[in-house]
Amino acid sequence: MTEVPVPTSKISAQLTDPGRGEHLWTIITMHRVSNDMIRHLSRGAEPGPELLDHENLITLEGPGCFKCEQPYSRYLANRKCTGTMTLNGEQP
Repeated sequence: MTEVPVPTSKISAQLTDPGRGEHLWTIITMHRVSNDMIRHLSRGAEPGPELLDHENLITLEGPGCFKCEQPYSRYLANRKCTGTMTLNGEQP
């Protein structure tokens, strides 16, 4: 089992907008979580190192821009981002 240490400050952390016109490149990882682990977490217990280990890794998706929701390409990387971090599309 390979442990992936996750600082508690990163769990449900607020994303910081890199600025108007700047892409926020991300890579999303998905891990399988068992029913027992969900019950353990719902009781407020520490999940332990096996929660995000390599054996539970299902997929990696990306890179892509979180703001404009487009997959990475050399073309897009050289263009200004047209996305926003707000729900209604207005720039903060």
